[in-house]
Amino acid sequence: MPLGVRVGIIGGSGFDRSDILSNRVEHEIFDTPYGQPSDNLVSGTINGVECVLCFRHGRKHSFNPTRLNYRANIWALKQLGVNLILATTAIGSLAENITRGTLVVFDNYIDATKHRPNTFYDHEPGHLEGVMHMSMHPPYDRELRQLLIQSCAETSGVCYKDKSTVAVIEGPNFSSYAENKVFISWGCTTIGMTQTPETILAKELGLPYAALGIVTDDICWKEDGIVEPNEVVTIFKATFPKAMEVLKRTIQKIGEKDWTEILETIRKRTEEAVMKH
Repeated sequence: MPLGVRVGIIGGSGFDRSDILSNRVEHEIFDTPYGQPSDNLVSGTINGVECVLCFRHGRKHSFNPTRLNYRANIWALKQLGVNLILATTAIGSLAENITRGTLVVFDNYIDATKHRPNTFYDHEPGHLEGVMHMSMHPPYDRELRQLLIQSCAETSGVCYKDKSTVAVIEGPNFSSYAENKVFISWGCTTIGMTQTPETILAKELGLPYAALGIVTDDICWKEDGIVEPNEVVTIFKATFPKAMEVLKRTIQKIGEKDWTEILETIRKRTEEAVMKH
């Protein structure tokens, strides 16, 4: 395994376990230039690969998608030595052929959020200086996506989709029927609440990022479809073991790959995206 590879895992709704890690070390909540992360971070290993676990909403789901501190979460992972990120997130289906329990490897997003800081370069005291104009094509790291897709294909009993444009809404309320019809007309096949600005912020810090969506409802785009929050968490937890198998396989593949050249290329591209006086 290449020296220094450390994988950040961002867990979504219903993801409240740290026992997926061996040799666990709990890191008490600490301050970052952008505030505090959602909860303690936990470091350890999976298949011999160093990992750091971040609970996106907090272990007790304390923060809704608008109020959680995406910048602090990503910064804290970087501060603990993470150089790659895999995320899980609960999503809804906007397509007839994507059913509950399906795992989805996103390849694009449409950002329909309204109230979230989406850059580390905001001219506030103590924050990163300059203006970043980061290309968001592709938004998800190609190498990590391929490893996730391979792992889905190799995991028994997994129903998966190898691409999807996810519509990201502000929340915490679910989208209206009319909104869903618009997103479908734009080519979205899934819908969620957390992929932006998380994807953007990871790119700003030069962290390759890919996400595995877990479909927890498949009726939100139907005229009589009503999404029940408790059912979302129930479906997420029921699908979680398979999703975890996929993540573990992916992390093992990450550990077997030499990322030196890839990370250096990303580092240079990230530096070049910052304009300073």
